[in-house]
Amino acid sequence: MDVIYKHVHWLLRIALTWIFIVHGYPKIGNNVANLGFVGYLVGPFELLGAIFLLFGYYLNHQVTRIGSLMIAITMVGAIYMHLFKWGDSVSSIEFPVLIISCCILFAVKGNDV
Repeated sequence: MDVIYKHVHWLLRIALTWIFIVHGYPKIGNNVANLGFVGYLVGPFELLGAIFLLFGYYLNHQVTRIGSLMIAITMVGAIYMHLFKWGDSVSSIEFPVLIISCCILFAVKGNDV
């Protein structure tokens, strides 16, 4: 049971990394949601955040924390866009809220999850 406890964080790391490589890579070099300069940062934040989150375990706590904060920042932006710019309902932000929750775990605990 100790082995599972020590390595269960990999489920979240790999899932988040996969999600944000798949969704972040196509955004590289694109102006996401016509946000101007900020729109060009969304793709790099998602892609680099995912890579930092995955490899941060082997490097140090700060890399993990930076990666998770980069992803969380993009999700805060996504929630803002859905609720206040596009007028979507609260049900459209369930996925970003779940991702922010996972990122907060890694931002606070670092590699000690």
